[in-house]
Amino acid sequence: MNILISPLNWGLGHATRLVPIIRKLIENNNKVIIAGDGQSIVWLKNYFSNIEIVHFPSFNFKYSKKGIKLSDYFILANQIVCQTLYENQKIKNILKLYSIDLIISDNRYGFYSNTIPSFLITHQLDIILPNKLMFAKTLINMYLKKYFQKFDKIFIPDFEDFNKSLAGALSHHKNQINVPIKYIGPLSRFSNKKMIYYDYYYDILILVSAPTKYMYEIVNLLDFYADLYPYISFAMITPYNFYSNRDNLTFIVSPCDDEWLATVLGSKKIISIAGYSTIMDLYTIKKSAILIPVQGQTEQMYLANFLDGKHNFKSVDSLKSAIELAIMQFIIK
Repeated sequence: MNILISPLNWGLGHATRLVPIIRKLIENNNKVIIAGDGQSIVWLKNYFSNIEIVHFPSFNFKYSKKGIKLSDYFILANQIVCQTLYENQKIKNILKLYSIDLIISDNRYGFYSNTIPSFLITHQLDIILPNKLMFAKTLINMYLKKYFQKFDKIFIPDFEDFNKSLAGALSHHKNQINVPIKYIGPLSRFSNKKMIYYDYYYDILILVSAPTKYMYEIVNLLDFYADLYPYISFAMITPYNFYSNRDNLTFIVSPCDDEWLATVLGSKKIISIAGYSTIMDLYTIKKSAILIPVQGQTEQMYLANFLDGKHNFKSVDSLKSAIELAIMQFIIK
């Protein structure tokens, strides 16, 4: 079969969680074509070097220094509607060039066809809104239901049992969708990796990704604590080339899977942004972590709150608080 796949290009999470699916499809002798753009497609091309890539543009949403503001939601809603309509027109051009048997969309609501079986991967059957926007909840649910029903099947990377769930209400709000829904469990590129537990490399490891100018603020914060606690080793996994003169502060730039896994398993305390794909990775490798949400990003705020005290996760409201909590736990032990 010729299978066309497209991840939403909003961070790397939608791309990384497709790895086990793409890997399985290739193992079963299917031809996989990936449509997309930006960082996610570059990452997938590096991961699957022989895979065919089709340029498929998407919008880039930028949030402010303090996270997503209330006014940003109106801009975002307009962008999503326009992008969905654009995607559905654009995919018709791809289908003219390729003989496609199946379409798989990861959170791209317009990436479907009325004539070819189309599957949607999403952990968001429900959207969490700020309290001031709850008046729009019914309208948004109507919009989601309309586009969910354009697909032939929806696959949810979570557990069907709410008590075991990683996404909580996000993935369990059925919204009266008249489309078959299947819970497939967490998706992680580490699901088939052998877990080798090393001697500890670092005391505190940070898993945070943000636009470059905000990353410098994070680096300065880490530098401050590394100077304050020279006997604690700090590290951060980052896509950017940062450098430190301090012996107890290390930056690991764009590690391969094996290096990422060894670094995370070989760190005593993990601090991570509450992105769902990273949560699935940490759950898969059975690694506890302190979760921090991007302020104003209601999905992450909900996930951090929902998982607080579950599956070995703890949540706090800021990176500063997370570092201080990790330091306190390290000192006490």
